Amino acid sequence: MKLKYWLMLAFLIVMLLPVAAGWALYSLYNYYNDQRAVTEYVELSGQLAPIELALSDPGLYQLHSPDAFAALSELENGRVNFALYLPTGIRVYTSEGSTWSAGAYTVGGAELYRNLYNLQIRHRTFSLKKPVWEKGELVGIYEIVMLRGDWLEGISLRTTWVMGLAATFFILLYGTVLWLLSRKLFRPMKYLIERMDAFARGEAATDVVPVRHDEMGILLQQFDAMQDKIRHTQADVEREQKEKELMIASLSHDLKTPLMSISAYTEVLNGDRQLKRLERQEYQDVLLGNVERMKQMISELEMYTALGSSESEMAMVKVEGEEFFDMLLGSYEGLAERGQIDVKMDVRTDQLYRVHPEQLMRLTDNLINNALRHTRTNGVMGLGVIASDWELPEWIIPSLRAELDNYRAGATLILVQNEGPAIPEEQLIRIFEPYVQHQNQEEKTYAGGSGLGLSIAKRVAIKHGGDMRMWSYEGYGTLAACRLPEHGECKCREGG
Repeated sequence: MKLKYWLMLAFLIVMLLPVAAGWALYSLYNYYNDQRAVTEYVELSGQLAPIELALSDPGLYQLHSPDAFAALSELENGRVNFALYLPTGIRVYTSEGSTWSAGAYTVGGAELYRNLYNLQIRHRTFSLKKPVWEKGELVGIYEIVMLRGDWLEGISLRTTWVMGLAATFFILLYGTVLWLLSRKLFRPMKYLIERMDAFARGEAATDVVPVRHDEMGILLQQFDAMQDKIRHTQADVEREQKEKELMIASLSHDLKTPLMSISAYTEVLNGDRQLKRLERQEYQDVLLGNVERMKQMISELEMYTALGSSESEMAMVKVEGEEFFDMLLGSYEGLAERGQIDVKMDVRTDQLYRVHPEQLMRLTDNLINNALRHTRTNGVMGLGVIASDWELPEWIIPSLRAELDNYRAGATLILVQNEGPAIPEEQLIRIFEPYVQHQNQEEKTYAGGSGLGLSIAKRVAIKHGGDMRMWSYEGYGTLAACRLPEHGECKCREGG
C-alpha cells in the first residue's frame, strides 16, 4: 500500500478506535448495571413485600395526626424510604421526616402519575410507584425508594477497572501506532540515513534492505540507483583521468625523441663546421621528417579528443555502398607490389549507408596500415566489405564465421585481416585503448606509430552508430571488423 494511503487509513483508525472503545465500554457498563440491578431487585423484593402490604391500607391516605402513622415507623430502615400521596398530589407522610400538614407539599399531577407500576432504576436507587384503591376508587399513591447499597459500595472498584482498561487500551493503541510507524517510516529512514552516511564515507552498504513497494521503498531504490550511477561516473572520471595522464606521458615520451633529434641536427647546422651541400640537405630532410612526425602525432591526438567529445557531430551523407567501397578499397590495390604481399579484396553489398567519407577513409587507413605492419613477407591480407545478406569471403578465419554472422546481424562488416603473429590475449583486450601498442614477442619491439590509430578507428565507428572488434589466432593472424549500420537497399541496383 502506498505510504500516503496507509497514513490516511492509520489516522482514521486512530481517531475512530477511542470512540469505538468508549462506546463499547459504556455499553458493557450499562449491561452490567442492568444485570446487577435485576439481581439487587430480586434480593430486595423480599423486603418490599411487607412494606407494600402495609402501605396498601386505604385508611392511611388521609390527613391524620402523626400518631396515626406510628405503625409505619417500624418499617423504616437505612436502605428503604417511602412516601404517601393523596390523588390530588398532597403528600401525607414520608419516612424521611414528620407528617406534613394539608397543602404543605404537593406534587403535580403529571409527575405523580408518571411511571406507575414501573420499576425505575437509577444510579443510586430503585423507585416504585403504585396506586391504592378502595371500592374501585383511587384513594392514594405510595412511592418506595430503595438505596442500592451493594452497587454503591462497588463503585470505586468498578471505576478502578474502567480506568485501568482505558489506560491499557491507550497504551496498546499508542504502542501499536509506534510499531507501525517504526515499520513503515522510522526503520526505512534509518536504512536510508545509514546508507547515506556509508556513501559519504566512501563505503559500500552491506545490509540488505527488504523489498518494499511504497514511497520509502521507491526512495531507497532510487538512492541505490543514484549511488550506482555516481560510482560509475566516478569510475569513468578516474578512468578518463588515468587515460589523460597516460596520453600526456606517452605523448611526452614520443615527442622527446624527435625533439632531441631536431635539437642535435639544429646545433650541427648552426655550428662552425663546414657541411657539404648534400650533408646539409640530408640534415634538413631529417629535421623536416621529425617535424612532420610531431605534427602527425599532435593531429591524431586532436582527432582522438574531438571524436571522444559528446558535442562533436559529423556531417553524414548517404552513399551507395558498392560504388563507394569499390572506390575506397580500390586505392589499396598497389599494396601487393609495394609490400610483397597477396591482397584479396571483396566488396559484396547493395545497401545504402550514411557516412562521413573522410573519417571512414581514416578508419580504413588506420586498420590497413596496422595490418600491413603485422603481415609477414609473402603473406596474405584480406580486405572486404560484406553486407548482412551476403556470404562471408573464403579467406576469413574459419572458426570465426559463426561469431561474425551473429556480430553483423542487420549490419555490414568492414573486414581487414592479415597473416602474422597472433596478439596475446592480455594485449588484445586493451588493443583499442589509446597508446596501447602490440609488442612483437619475437623481436621484443613495438609496432610503431603514434598508438592512437586503432583508438581513433573505433571512435569513428561509434560515431557512425557502429562498433569495432578484433580477433587474433595463432597460425592464422589477426582480423579487425568494423560494424556499420545499413540504411536500406540501393534502388538503382535493383532496377539494373
